[in-house]
Amino acid sequence: MLACAAAFAGALAGVSLPVHAEKSDREQALTFDAGRMVLDGKRKIRTLSGGVEITRGTLVLKAAQIELKETAQGQIATALGGDGQPATFRQKREGLDETVEGQARRIEYDTVTETVRFVDQAQVRVLRGGVVADQVTGQTIVYNHARDVFEVQGGGAATGAGAGSAVTGGRVKGVVTPRKSTGAVAEPAGQETPR
Repeated sequence: MLACAAAFAGALAGVSLPVHAEKSDREQALTFDAGRMVLDGKRKIRTLSGGVEITRGTLVLKAAQIELKETAQGQIATALGGDGQPATFRQKREGLDETVEGQARRIEYDTVTETVRFVDQAQVRVLRGGVVADQVTGQTIVYNHARDVFEVQGGGAATGAGAGSAVTGGRVKGVVTPRKSTGAVAEPAGQETPR
């Protein structure tokens, strides 16, 4: 769940928002589908292009091009949008009927730290039951599974971004939908329920 709406206020401010990723995703293999792959064995980098899709459990990362770098601990993927289309990310939240999805011109995904970084015209949404419940936009959004938070930063005024830019004047923008109460409604103090 994204934190209260007041947390979104403030330009250039970092905001922490709690979110849990699907734990079983960490144990899944990272797979990819692309039109072309160039492997640099010395640097341990695969450059994928042509409508690329990477999956890892419920996580799906799509982009025009993705650079996938192997490290001793895991992989780091850098996804770039193209032809006016942003790179996109989607992942189910653990134990909930909620999905986190986002887009940006560049998305960086680190399998070791389980961190997703949305850079340039970033937008992230939380869907509940398939319906957008919470949404935030900013210049940079970091979704950190290990710390269980989002951090959102505004940045400078968008230059050359055109209409529909995710950042206006460097502000962080958001919408938070209240959760429906699942428990009994508390009674006002001093009143008893008739028996």
